Amino acid sequence: MHRVLLAGGPILVRDAYARVIAASPAYVLQAQIATFAEALATLTSTTCDLLLIEAHELTRTPSAAAQVSLRHAAVCTRIAVLGTISPAELPLLTEAGVTGVLGPCLEPDEFLTALDVICRGAMVISPAPSHAPSVPTAPGALAPLTQREREVLALIATLPDNTAIAHVLDLSPLTVKSHVNRIMHKLGVSSRSQLVALAYENRLVVPGTRTASGAS
Repeated sequence: MHRVLLAGGPILVRDAYARVIAASPAYVLQAQIATFAEALATLTSTTCDLLLIEAHELTRTPSAAAQVSLRHAAVCTRIAVLGTISPAELPLLTEAGVTGVLGPCLEPDEFLTALDVICRGAMVISPAPSHAPSVPTAPGALAPLTQREREVLALIATLPDNTAIAHVLDLSPLTVKSHVNRIMHKLGVSSRSQLVALAYENRLVVPGTRTASGAS
């Protein structure tokens, strides 16, 4: 069972998420908490597998402080944000340790599947932002990549690190690192979070479908 902590947002919205989570035998809803700050305090005494934070709750805290808090929380648990975010926010969230962003229009089954994928170590951005900053979005943006590099890019978006990617592709982590560096150079990006956004944006990874990693 995955242990879930739910934080922030209007009480009726939070209660709706709580009911969906509690109705599934795969999850234990440990608590509903009103604020992000209270959730952080709870993590010092409670072990959970996933912290779900309502997107607007993060805007109550200055951006730099929120990133620091997210990084501290990510040491203890996986983190997903519930709600709509702007494309500019995605790199900031993923760099702070967030591995899931789940929009408000997901069906309950899709939502629960996404939670399971996140708890197992993959990243889910659903739906993908329409575009992201400093990431090429023109048709054919992935044209410079070889087929192997496309496979690696898809796995960057769905697996936690190079070691996991190496295991899936039966390569050494050093070889995977070389692939990642070449992909960044070819696509003109400077961070792993930008690659994640680019993979989703260009439909290389489609939420709800299977990837080479076997994650939904």
